[in-house]
Amino acid sequence: MKKLTKKQLPLYAFAGFGPNLLSLVLTTYLIDALIVEGFGVNVEYWTFANKTLVMTAVFSVLVLLSKLIDGLADIPLAALTDGLKTKWGKRRPAMLVGYVPMVLSLLLFCFPPTLAENSLLNTIYFGLLLAIFFTSYTLTFVTYYGTYSEVTETAGDRVSLSHWKAFFDTILYSIGYAVIPLFIGLHVNIRFVALALMPFALTMLIVFFLLKEKSTLPADVEKDRAEHAKDHPGEARLEESVSFVDSVRLTVKNKGFMIWLGVMAAFFFGLQMFLAGQNVLASGAMGLNGWQMAIMNTSAFAPVPLMLIIYRRIMKKKGFRFTFQTALASFAIAMIVFSIAYVEWIPSTTFRLILGIIGGTIGSYGIGAFFSAPYIIPSQLAAEEMEATGKSHPSMYFAMQGLFNAVVAAISTSVIWLNIRGIVVNGEEFFGPHLMPYIVAFACLVSIGVAFLLPQSFSRLGRDGETRLNEK
Repeated sequence: MKKLTKKQLPLYAFAGFGPNLLSLVLTTYLIDALIVEGFGVNVEYWTFANKTLVMTAVFSVLVLLSKLIDGLADIPLAALTDGLKTKWGKRRPAMLVGYVPMVLSLLLFCFPPTLAENSLLNTIYFGLLLAIFFTSYTLTFVTYYGTYSEVTETAGDRVSLSHWKAFFDTILYSIGYAVIPLFIGLHVNIRFVALALMPFALTMLIVFFLLKEKSTLPADVEKDRAEHAKDHPGEARLEESVSFVDSVRLTVKNKGFMIWLGVMAAFFFGLQMFLAGQNVLASGAMGLNGWQMAIMNTSAFAPVPLMLIIYRRIMKKKGFRFTFQTALASFAIAMIVFSIAYVEWIPSTTFRLILGIIGGTIGSYGIGAFFSAPYIIPSQLAAEEMEATGKSHPSMYFAMQGLFNAVVAAISTSVIWLNIRGIVVNGEEFFGPHLMPYIVAFACLVSIGVAFLLPQSFSRLGRDGETRLNEK
């Protein structure tokens, strides 16, 4: 596969911007928009029709199943794209197969078949669309992220690509969590906001123009291999695809990666619950309207570029593990600050908003780390394995990471969040949403503890020029 130039890395990182933004809108806003319970301000604009359109208990099960299907599909879909044999290569065809149903299912999600309350038809319809979206999104992005180790020449290029991805994710989340609430404050319904953002899905087409692949048909591969050996004797051998079983075996045998999955799973459990319910938390338990939410969320995302610089400087001195643990700690502290800004405790809206701004600013340090780490670790490990063995299966690392994340996200956002958001205790209408920050903070603390088990190579990564994760 042709390597990207340094000038092309930012554009390649930007390719996932649109679909990732729309995925955020779906998981953070549109799923919640089907249910009115938990909202306190601007309910008619946060929801599709100011009513609960689905059977909440049944829908929560369908959301869980769709995310579990997505997680379970990660592994076979990664094996599919790593071993796909076509004359157009293996990455672009796989992304195209996922891209089309991903966009269509998201578009259809904005058009409920009926506006009847507690509708079984709506429940099944939206549950089916979620299953299609999550699966096709997984195929598209497990393939896209798998190319990160293939289109880069060095570890420095992979870090640069991941940091550019983190930079664009910052903009993405700023739009998602700071700009969108402004539209709600201007009395624009969330469904129309989602439709207005649909053209951003086209950014994924950048990959189809920048990615240059050769045929992966067996005859063409053997011909290319023979020509390479003849013209470049003594150079590293060309990449070799591996079978599904060998790909899984090689991935799970990597001790550092498996512990990393534990770190990711713990914090991702809390992070996804927060992302899925932050609008309900702010509208209900914190009692903020659209423009106030926009200010609070801006405080969380505007400082991220600066926080990334600070994060990188700390990493150069202390290494990846310690620095990532500090990011987890900052996010946990932010959650505790949010929990204090509770309408039942603090009557002043201004004071609650100030607390929200303080919490957002503290948490921005963690947000920057969360944007970059999930891309750096799998792509670096895959590249090192390719260099050492010639075996190429980078998508499997992202798929295994995605499987763990999908399972904990499903439990977090469907089984727990959708069922606690309506809890009322002693007349406290927003008692359920107020529990959420404590759960997220606890998940961050668990992740910090698991990170102590990471091999020393993770501590050295990024420090004193160290750029390897596989221990010798």
